[in-house]
Amino acid sequence: MAMQLLPFDDALVDRVIELADLPWSRQAFEDAFARNGWCAGADPGAPGVGWEEPWWISGEEMVDDWWLLLGEAPGCRRRPDPTVVCEHPGCRTGCFVEHPFAYFTDPSDPEEWDNEFGPFHSRADVHPEATAEDFAAQYEQVSGMLRARLGDPLPEGECDPLGEEETVNRCLVWERGESWVVLLVAEDLITYGAYDRAGIRVRPRT
Repeated sequence: MAMQLLPFDDALVDRVIELADLPWSRQAFEDAFARNGWCAGADPGAPGVGWEEPWWISGEEMVDDWWLLLGEAPGCRRRPDPTVVCEHPGCRTGCFVEHPFAYFTDPSDPEEWDNEFGPFHSRADVHPEATAEDFAAQYEQVSGMLRARLGDPLPEGECDPLGEEETVNRCLVWERGESWVVLLVAEDLITYGAYDRAGIRVRPRT
């Protein structure tokens, strides 16, 4: 059993919640990324934000790096203007920004696991003796941080902001203006379910 803990504190929780207050345009989100130090921002020669993939923030890859998970870029698929906010469901359903804060796995042979999926148990941010209960405790800790800021979540089953995109094991949802703030535990799609991932996801209401 092992759990990876990515950087996460009150300031990061606040930054993620602030994303929910933005208009859902590509410009608004990429400007926020620049303000938070999550991309080059004002450098015209730097590449833009890489939507629809993990977006690395800092650290040495496979050692102590951390990242955001990004869905489709906000805005309108039919209009290239980055300031446009589109209300069409087809332009909103796939949009999201997620800050994963913990990954958990329980392989029978950690060495063989690392040979297949890359170094995990040797990372500085991995707790090799962590249990499923420790992983659940991280989820509850972040749940408390969100409740302190957003109040009680919506009743379970009232809305399904994730649809059928991935296998979700736990989920709490808050409405925040035109956005949903989602606390989730899901099977990690990037590794085909090799890990359970806990994160806070912000996405537009549809």
